[in-house]
Amino acid sequence: MPVQLTIPYETLLELVEQLPEAEQEALIERLTRRRQPHLTAEEWIQQFHAAILSVEVNEEPSIRREDWYGDDGR
Repeated sequence: MPVQLTIPYETLLELVEQLPEAEQEALIERLTRRRQPHLTAEEWIQQFHAAILSVEVNEEPSIRREDWYGDDGR
């Protein structure tokens, strides 16, 4: 059974600021996940396609390893 406490907002902020950075990030991730609506597959695909940038590639990338890593592959 979850505990129900009434904590003033300012007190909550002070407590969260005392958490280590990793725990603050975990808390933010958890709260963010709770707010995200459950998307259908079609809605997810629409959002995915909306996030894709339509930017042309200036030049064709080289297929030679030496051009990418500056070595002869040994």
